[in-house]
Amino acid sequence: MDLTFPDVHCHLDQVEEPERAVEAALEAGVRPILAVGVDQVSSERVLELRAKYPGLVLAAVGVHPSEIPGLNDAELKAELDFVEKALSGADALGEVGLDFRDAADETQRSRQRQALQQQLAWAERERKPLSVHCRRAEHDIVAVAADFTKRTGLGVNLHWFTHSEKLARVCAENGIYISPGPSILHSEPQAVVASQVAAGLLLLETDSPVEYAGEAARPLWARRVAERLAELRDLPIESLSDLLQANVKRYLGSS
Repeated sequence: MDLTFPDVHCHLDQVEEPERAVEAALEAGVRPILAVGVDQVSSERVLELRAKYPGLVLAAVGVHPSEIPGLNDAELKAELDFVEKALSGADALGEVGLDFRDAADETQRSRQRQALQQQLAWAERERKPLSVHCRRAEHDIVAVAADFTKRTGLGVNLHWFTHSEKLARVCAENGIYISPGPSILHSEPQAVVASQVAAGLLLLETDSPVEYAGEAARPLWARRVAERLAELRDLPIESLSDLLQANVKRYLGSS
């Protein structure tokens, strides 16, 4: 039996030799691969990869919150204008969210909030799910995500959101997806959280090319993460494959 596992959050444009990385992942049974943008340049690149691998590589476009403090108002407007125009041709909005580590003061945090709300309005209009980043803004982002999915019925994935059992339970109560990544291979606390994510809201990611234990992740690692998840959740790997593929279709609104 050929098992397949999704990678719902990676930065293919930042991976060394992206096409080779995609081919290696496909050979390992990793599909679909949702490549996220952080600005116009990266979003354009993942849209190109989407066109090259139809149905296998999907693309999300968006302005990452950590980019915002380094942009003046005109630059931010140009980035947001691109998202508005490109979103209809993408599969999701992302990577968007809040990052209060990189927004050092309330002025910058307010700019992040405003940019997020503007992008959410376009996602609602275009009927696109969200790939969401959060750092030091957990309660804020869970509230935003819960409101969005309740109001629109669209999928919201809080990527790499495996640092709090309590917040994982809150996400479950509000129909918010969570995608554990390679951190569960090395962090026991995050592995414990991953084992408790609601089954119907469980996804999987690599966040490539983020480094883990000194090695840059690649999309083919999704299979390794899946194997660890199956162990943690005491599931046959075949059952986990079926579960993840059903969940990703529902998250993307394709089932």
